[in-house]
Formats: sequence, C-alpha cells, structure tokens
Amino acid sequence: MRKIKMEILARAGRNDEAFSLLDEIIAANDSINNVEVNARFDELRTQYEVEKHIAEKERNFHYFLFALGICLVLVLLLAGVFYYNRIISTKNRKLYERIKEQDRLAEELSRMAQACESTASSEVLPQTSDTAATVEQHRLVARLREYLLSGDNLSNAEMNRDEIISALGTNKNLLTDAVRAVTGNSPMEYMRMLKLDEARKMLDHHPELTIEAIAFSCGFNIPSTFYRLFRKQYGISPAEYRKQANKL
Repeated sequence: MRKIKMEILARAGRNDEAFSLLDEIIAANDSINNVEVNARFDELRTQYEVEKHIAEKERNFHYFLFALGICLVLVLLLAGVFYYNRIISTKNRKLYERIKEQDRLAEELSRMAQACESTASSEVLPQTSDTAATVEQHRLVARLREYLLSGDNLSNAEMNRDEIISALGTNKNLLTDAVRAVTGNSPMEYMRMLKLDEARKMLDHHPELTIEAIAFSCGFNIPSTFYRLFRKQYGISPAEYRKQANKL
C-alpha cells in the first residue's frame, strides 16, 4: 500500500512526500529483514546449543566408558597379581615344607648310620678291603665336614683345596674320590652345598641377621652369587625362604 501511495504521489508531482514515503518503505523493509535475520540467528544459536549439549553428553559418555575400561583393566591386573602371588606363595610353601622334610629324613638317616656304626664297632666282623675303604671314605668326609664347620673356615672365601688337604692330612685324589663316593659331588661342590645348607639354617634361626650378612658369614662375598646359588639349590630365593620360616 505504501508503494502504491508513493507512485500516486510521484505522478501527482508531490515528490517530497513521495521521497518521505520511500524512506518509510526502506526503513520498514530493513526492519523486516533485521527481524528475519535475528530470527535465523536465534534459530542457528539454538541449534548450536542443542548440538553442543548433545556432543558434551556423548563426550562425557565416552569418557565414562574409557574410565570404566581402565578400571576393569586395573581390576583384572590386580586380580592377576593376587592370583600369581598366591600361586607363588603356595609353591614356596611346598618347597619349604619339602626342604624341612628332607632335613628330617637326613637327621633320621644320620642317627641310623650312627647306630649301625656303633653296633658294628661293638661286634667283631670280618671286613673286606672294599668295606674298609668305604668306611675310611665316610670318615674322611666326616672330618672334612667337621673341619669346614669349625672356627671361621666356612666364612673364609679364600680357602683353597690345598689348605684343606694339608689340614686333613690326605691328598687330592683320596679326598676327591671320598667326597664323590659319599656325596656324588666334587669337593668344591660339596663345600658349596655345605655353605648353602649352613646359610639356610641361619635363615631359620637368626632372623636378626640380614641376608647379606648371612651370605658373608658363609663365605659368599658377592650377595648376588649367593642368591643365584641358593635358588638353584633349593628352588626358592633366600628372602622367600625366610618369609616362609617366619610364618611358623
């Protein structure tokens, strides 16, 4: 209607009124356009906020799933560690009990051997050369054991075979044959086993001493070597052995 009125005014020569009406038309159109633009902006802003809210919910849900997955993995790891430690503890316990059973059997065999020896010494029995040699070999090994366990000999890591032979009043061949016949090991292997056995007994009866101190007192100057040989001999580390001993 304003446009029609403006055209009429322009034909009538009333240009000033026509221009004034044109200004009103332009202002009205601008106002309408601004309203449409603002409405579109509001619509876009609303859509953006909705999409942002949905994206935040999805991101939070993904974070929750990630955190839940981490927790499940940690739970499984803890369960695995607990189960593994339990298996190791059970294994070490069985090894400890087996070692103690071997100690008991060894003590019983030692008592039986002493009883048989005392009985044989009280009776007059004919002895062959082989029997006499076997008896001498057992006596030589017993003297070797007594010598090693006396004084500070066991802790002397510098002690060699020549010193032992000189102290026992024998020779290399006799000592080697005797130890191998009685124990199945060489003299040096027998010495090492004896040192490990004494260290194990100290782990049982001397909780106030550190493992390193026990290793040094038994002739092992390098603790890592003691750990390695102890595990190789008994299938259990010194620390685990002491842990099982402390449970009694």
